[in-house]
Amino acid sequence: MIKLTAYLIALATVLSLPFTAQAQSLRFATDNQAPLILEAGEMIWQRQAAQAQLRDKARLYQGPLDLSANRLEIKFAADGSALLIRAEGQVALYSSGDNENTPRHATADRAVVNLAEETILLNGNVVMQADGDHGAQLIGGQLVLDIVSGRARLSGTADKPRARIELR
Repeated sequence: MIKLTAYLIALATVLSLPFTAQAQSLRFATDNQAPLILEAGEMIWQRQAAQAQLRDKARLYQGPLDLSANRLEIKFAADGSALLIRAEGQVALYSSGDNENTPRHATADRAVVNLAEETILLNGNVVMQADGDHGAQLIGGQLVLDIVSGRARLSGTADKPRARIELR
């Protein structure tokens, strides 16, 4: 689970989107030393299948970072580290901010954090923004984040055919 934190920290780096010189970075504050906490109305741990399912207001949080959805499914490697996290239904990623980063949040219908491929996919009615008066806002059908290269791709989908970036 600590490996998950490292990838969520990498999400903060990836979200420094190079659209224009005026664009603000969308960094999420993180604290990988804080305890990792899982909450849900129902948790199903399948040790032999190396996976866990969290349902009914599922939530994963650590320090200022909070991931919530109607359902979370986590697949684990043999060493117990998380390989893949699927979030479905009212997905929200929120960071309360810190001394260097303002509060940020992203919402989508679905999300997949693929730790093996080092990618994060937000899909369906994606909105990502900084809180406050001057926060940049990204709106689209799909946002793909490559943790290694730092590239992000915002695109439209059938349910939201156009992508939009608003700089304030």
